[in-house]
Amino acid sequence: MDVREILQKEEEKHQLVRLGVITRLQDAIDLLNEGCGQSGVNVWDKNSVLRCFYGKVAKYASFITREKKTNKALKRALFRKSSDLLQVLRQSEPALLDKELKTDSQVTVAFYISDVIFESIYDSFCRSTQTFENPDETNSFFLQELKKRYPLYVQEYIEMLEQSDTSLWDVTCRYLQRLSYYVVGQYSGTYGTNGYLDIICDETWSKAYEVLQKRIVEKEGNVPSFNTGKDFRNYMIKTCRFLAENLFKKYAKKEASLDELLFGLENDDDGEAAEGEDSLPFEMEASSEPESLENNLKELDIDTGNPYEVAYAVSIILLNKEHTLHKALVHGIEDKVELLINKAVRDMSYNDIIAASYESPPNDDAFRRAVTKARKDYERIRKVLVGRLIEIIEKKGKHCVTFGNQDRCYK
Repeated sequence: MDVREILQKEEEKHQLVRLGVITRLQDAIDLLNEGCGQSGVNVWDKNSVLRCFYGKVAKYASFITREKKTNKALKRALFRKSSDLLQVLRQSEPALLDKELKTDSQVTVAFYISDVIFESIYDSFCRSTQTFENPDETNSFFLQELKKRYPLYVQEYIEMLEQSDTSLWDVTCRYLQRLSYYVVGQYSGTYGTNGYLDIICDETWSKAYEVLQKRIVEKEGNVPSFNTGKDFRNYMIKTCRFLAENLFKKYAKKEASLDELLFGLENDDDGEAAEGEDSLPFEMEASSEPESLENNLKELDIDTGNPYEVAYAVSIILLNKEHTLHKALVHGIEDKVELLINKAVRDMSYNDIIAASYESPPNDDAFRRAVTKARKDYERIRKVLVGRLIEIIEKKGKHCVTFGNQDRCYK
């Protein structure tokens, strides 16, 4: 094997330039030729070349002795190497803790690199009087130390969590994500809240993580004890079930509120329009990007001949103030729209809605009139909003919108 090829592979494997062991690969090759003899270096075997390179050119042993306490790049590289070594150990020695936790092939807790454990090993490395002649000897030191501490058992795992070990909390977060999604999946379809399923999954996961941190690190509430990984898994399953059930109930109520909003928007109200509503000014604002409005309409998949589709589109826009069409839809009737949201979505009573903005006492005649007007506004504003969205579409003339896999055109 060519000397250049040997050193090139060594550089790629150990990142010698980045760590500061050598300055440039070409300089190292030149020094190797000069220091080890021009005539014979090219016919040496690989071990002889590396022995000469690390001993006389790179002076690796001196570099480690000098740099190991202060070289941050070296420490980071050895942290990554330790993580890789643990994965190798995992393949040869399946862990009881992983089996008890029922981790999948993508996650290991028992062989996951711990910040606390690595700091302990690196401290031993810094205090060691051993001479390290090359990177393989350095890696061998870390491998032997890792074998003394791994695989983790549940008691060691919990101790690391109690010490706020960042690495193990990170892998715990990933583990809880899979576990919480599994638990939430068991309730799928039970509460009729499939529209909120992703939100419920994420909230169950994040809240379960917060609960565990409060119990383990902050020692709040009933601090659990775990004799096995199975105990830990069962505890977190129960926690996720409790959280998921409450979240499903919460979002089932929200979905019912949205249905109420849609139901009201879908029905025609035979009552007279509120005074002045039919003449409310409404002009489309000129857009610097004329395609913007059309694109947003297409995303809504609206069939203007289908009252439910229009009502659904209105509800989506109302509940998202960042939507491009929100401002145009509620312009000039913001207070009535807020009344609609408070009643249909937030489940507030008319008295509570008026009391929040009306200074007179509840038994005041003006207060009672305001409540009566709010009831009428609530019934009438829904029809106005449906008409407005259709008007937005029709102001564009003949407009084609995407619905399913087909394009439909409406006048």
